[in-house]
Amino acid sequence: MIKCVFLDRDGTICEDMGYLDDYRKMVIYPFAVEAVKIIKKKGYKIFVVSNQSGVARGRFGIEEAERQKQYLLEYFLKNDAEIDGYFYCPHHKDGVITEFAIKCDCRKPETGMLKKAVSLETIDKQHSYVVGDKLIDVEMAVNAGINGVLVLTGYGKEELNRCKNEPGKFFLFRDLLEFARELS
Repeated sequence: MIKCVFLDRDGTICEDMGYLDDYRKMVIYPFAVEAVKIIKKKGYKIFVVSNQSGVARGRFGIEEAERQKQYLLEYFLKNDAEIDGYFYCPHHKDGVITEFAIKCDCRKPETGMLKKAVSLETIDKQHSYVVGDKLIDVEMAVNAGINGVLVLTGYGKEELNRCKNEPGKFFLFRDLLEFARELS
């Protein structure tokens, strides 16, 4: 059994800039590298899982989504903080690019990206987490039977206000670094 941390990208690892159409505009949070190093040191595999409907919506092409993926992976590797994999969903049922305008099993809160990363049967579900700034990240965790974590960066504070009456469904941290430090 392997322990995994699945990280949302926008609002969790880097600033959420809406539809990021150029990887050179990506602003990675200053604490993200340290957080990844801490998580790795604690024996976890780390995977990025990100909805990128900008492809389906025609805001940027699949080539740009690939450049964003490469940039992020290289950035962390260059800073001695290796990420084990990066998966994104380019689909959206209301998209304008026919090839990507579909309802799929990889768009969060579905678990398709997790399944691409590792076999869900091999995950130590009690010690694995989906970390993100939106409730769909927490829902993805619930759907996979693992722990959900909401961080207050990105849309986290807004999302927390939406679910004030539903405590206990997820863990809550100020940011990814606080989560990493508290992780056992």
